[in-house]
Amino acid sequence: MEKTEIKRIADYIREIEDGLDKLDCREITIQRHITKLHLTIGRLMDITCNTKDPQVKGLLTTLECKARRCKERIETRLTVR
Repeated sequence: MEKTEIKRIADYIREIEDGLDKLDCREITIQRHITKLHLTIGRLMDITCNTKDPQVKGLLTTLECKARRCKERIETRLTVR
């Protein structure tokens, strides 16, 4: 995996984390975020399994956990509405 892809994923997750309280509450927008996070989590899992570098593996695992937390918070918000 290239560093630019890791940075892009990290930036996306950070953007979601920072904007969770101001997230557009329209269902279609929320569903898009959930879908993108689901795909991102899957991608991170695949890459983590194929990575030999322990530092990169740790970073990818941390990003996956953050993405899962964001997805859970968004899903909770969707069900509360």
